[in-house]
Amino acid sequence: MSNLNPAYVIIPFKQLLANCHNNVLLGLRLVEKIDKFPDPTNEELQLIQIQLSLGNRASDISQTKELFKRWLLINGFEDIHSCIRTTLERLFVFKAIENQLNDNPSLAIEGVEPDLKIRANKFNYPDLLNAVHTELKDTLTYERHLKTINKARNCLVHRNGVIEIKDCNNDQKDKLIIVGNRFKMFFKKGDEEVLAEVGKSGPENAALMLGAEEFNIEFNIGDKLDITLKQFIDILNTCIFFNADVEEKIKGKKT
Repeated sequence: MSNLNPAYVIIPFKQLLANCHNNVLLGLRLVEKIDKFPDPTNEELQLIQIQLSLGNRASDISQTKELFKRWLLINGFEDIHSCIRTTLERLFVFKAIENQLNDNPSLAIEGVEPDLKIRANKFNYPDLLNAVHTELKDTLTYERHLKTINKARNCLVHRNGVIEIKDCNNDQKDKLIIVGNRFKMFFKKGDEEVLAEVGKSGPENAALMLGAEEFNIEFNIGDKLDITLKQFIDILNTCIFFNADVEEKIKGKKT
């Protein structure tokens, strides 16, 4: 960032959406659609024969789907975590430089930027959030949501997706609750709201509206953190709201 460029802060989010659409969403869609193995290629048949000769039994389809889905979710949540982390670090650097420029318009950005980047990279997640708040002189609208998504990511990465007490974030410490914000399309006629469904027409003379709603995904201790394709898309919706909030904070507007 040789100059104060807001796009520098937002770029990771665009990369996140591209990665998830090309990889994670495609994989989750396949997991939910297939119920039998595709026919193996000749090369795979050779590998299977080698496995059998070594005493390794091939997995059944349900076990393979479970392992593949867990791998997809780990990669998906890691992509989200990396995107949010990078965005927060860049937001900290951007706002810190902006605040210093307000006090010293002749400030040489290239002189302070490297040290700020190093500081941002060394923060743990809670301290990074606090540092961002300090520079923003405000809080992030979706901070609570981000913390629950990060909890889920930690469970997947460090505990193989099985919920333990350290993952729980409710008052009773017996549930992991992912909190998010998602888009909703609905028909509105007077005070009546009807959820819009693809391929179905709405009430006559009703306006099609786009809104938002908060959602929860709950898991008990001992549960596997099993996220469906729809739920993962909802979590990506939350990232869209987070990105919009960051853009507004950069512009100095309230959301």
